[in-house]
Amino acid sequence: MKSVFCLLQLGCAAAALAAETLVPMSAQTGMNVTIYNEDRALIKDERKVDLTQGVNVLAFQGVSANMMPQTALLKGQGLTTREQNFNFDLLSKDALLDKSVGQKVLVEYIDPATGKASRESAELVAYNDRKPVLKINDKIETDYPGRIIFSSVPANLRAQPTLSITTMSDKAGPETVELDYLTTGLSWKADYVAKLNADETKMSLNGFVTLSNRSGTDYKQALLQLVAGDVNMVPEYVERRARAPKAMMAFADTMSAGMEAEALTDFYIYTLPYKTDVLSNQTKQVALLSAADIAVAKTYELRLPVHLLDSSEERGMKPNIFVTFVNSQENKLGKPLPKGVTRLYKEDAKGNMQFVGEDRIQHTADKETVRLAIGSAFNLTVDMKRLAVRRVSDSVRMGTYEVTLKNGGDAPAQVQLTQEVPDRFKIMEENQKSERVNSNTVKWVVPVPAKGETKLTYKIQFQY
Repeated sequence: MKSVFCLLQLGCAAAALAAETLVPMSAQTGMNVTIYNEDRALIKDERKVDLTQGVNVLAFQGVSANMMPQTALLKGQGLTTREQNFNFDLLSKDALLDKSVGQKVLVEYIDPATGKASRESAELVAYNDRKPVLKINDKIETDYPGRIIFSSVPANLRAQPTLSITTMSDKAGPETVELDYLTTGLSWKADYVAKLNADETKMSLNGFVTLSNRSGTDYKQALLQLVAGDVNMVPEYVERRARAPKAMMAFADTMSAGMEAEALTDFYIYTLPYKTDVLSNQTKQVALLSAADIAVAKTYELRLPVHLLDSSEERGMKPNIFVTFVNSQENKLGKPLPKGVTRLYKEDAKGNMQFVGEDRIQHTADKETVRLAIGSAFNLTVDMKRLAVRRVSDSVRMGTYEVTLKNGGDAPAQVQLTQEVPDRFKIMEENQKSERVNSNTVKWVVPVPAKGETKLTYKIQFQY
């Protein structure tokens, strides 16, 4: 069964005779906008209409210009949809001229010397290359100097995007109906601003959602919901997805001035606690979350180069700086965090806020750890040197290495060093305790004093 076509010949004939009923934006009684990450939005548009018993042709004005008409669904008590037509050929000068070819028009000419206006009847013969061709008094005019006046607007042109639905109603009278459809042109993203405290053990975190509306339509006083997660989309067609009847999981509201989050199958849906306008060609921000006193850990990490197993020395390597925190209620969070960019700030000695780095986080569930890479250490340098390599057998080598860590800062630091080696390795000697990460990776956490240095030496046996 295809709702976009007439299902019965009798119904089609009745539809052809039924007068169209405009359903303007002023008839709207409710609006719900659910925006996904993939430039998709689900629109739930409630309007009040006056129905007649039998065939009704309802013209919903002001729908999204980027509507996916194959996803439209009209819901109302006692309604059966017969046909749908999406009219997105909008009224403009070019469209009016193009659709009026073959029609009678009036042409008006104002004499520049006298200022007197004269009008006469004409036929619009053609409109090509944005130039009208007119037939006036049995003569063809291609560069008429006056203006063209139309008696009416062609029926197939609309002043705004309109979805026309032919539906059967089993009763007459006022009815509130709901029009649901998917559209492109609406998108959102999350951005976070974090402020570290003086000793970089705590931070505050504020999250904002940036909305962008390029769908060509205003959504006024809308209940706004945002879905976080990668929803699968079928190319050139998006199947309607059933929403969960109720939240599968509730989250305690431990944050102020934020959006309420709930589970939606394997995704999360955020609901703005108040209605808002999402206007066409508008970008706006709304608060997502706000939290303070979040415990963080700052680490310096460097992956030692693998090629040093074959070369002799590398100097001036810079450890990367990471800030990590646990997204849990115990850590003043515990709310699912949608993916987005986190920007970190810290006050300098004079109390001025300074930008110290940024990183992108992925969708992060409750109790997961967030890891932010914010740059390279300025005061820390690492030099690595191969002291010796000895052949033990045809496939086994023994290498001795020295790593020098220097700290030019005023505070001590710990640097996490990782070294990848071929499979089946064994640490034979070391002056700092190591930890085996996996079958071919070993890790050291090396303390480096302020204004000082530390040497890590180790002997490793590995097999090619």
